[in-house]
Amino acid sequence: MNQQREQLQQQTRAMQQAVNSSFDAEAQADGLLERANAEQAEQAALLDTPSIESQYATALAAQIENKHDQVERIEDRLENLIEQQSSRLQQSRSQQPGLIALPSTKAKWQQQLQQQQSTMQRLQGRLEMVREIKDGMGAHAPRIEELAVKKLRHDEPGLASEWGEQQAAIRRHQVLQRKKEMEQRQQSTGLGKALGASQTLILSVNTRT
Repeated sequence: MNQQREQLQQQTRAMQQAVNSSFDAEAQADGLLERANAEQAEQAALLDTPSIESQYATALAAQIENKHDQVERIEDRLENLIEQQSSRLQQSRSQQPGLIALPSTKAKWQQQLQQQQSTMQRLQGRLEMVREIKDGMGAHAPRIEELAVKKLRHDEPGLASEWGEQQAAIRRHQVLQRKKEMEQRQQSTGLGKALGASQTLILSVNTRT
């Protein structure tokens, strides 16, 4: 009787252990599945999020386009003003006083003509400056791009700072790579010279013997 009771208890404990093991296995499986789903979601988020370089390039391209449009609008406006001023200048010249006009009348006309000419020169000078910005080159890039970079730094300082740090890190890595390659070449050259000297010494010793 006692033996049957013990066997029954053992069977009960074995069944309980099996049930617990099953629960543990299911919990582990659920944990692994949840972790896999989280990693997959994280990877998808990384793929969907554009890189700093991509964000900066997109923002800079938009700024360059805006600056180009702005410069073209100013250029068109100055060309129209120059055309209008040219008409005024021609009209002033056509109103030149005659030989019998009073000296005061001639002086007044001369003053007005000079003012019209000065206005024309200022407008033409501004147009040249605008065209220089539109088509000219700066120290490292086109003038419009330099202006766009300044505007981007003002409008999005965080993005510009992150991009700058990334570019600095890339430059540091390139410097280290070049230094490493140079050291490897120097080591190879030194090893070659050492081997050559060793072979010369061996030949010299063999010759003496």
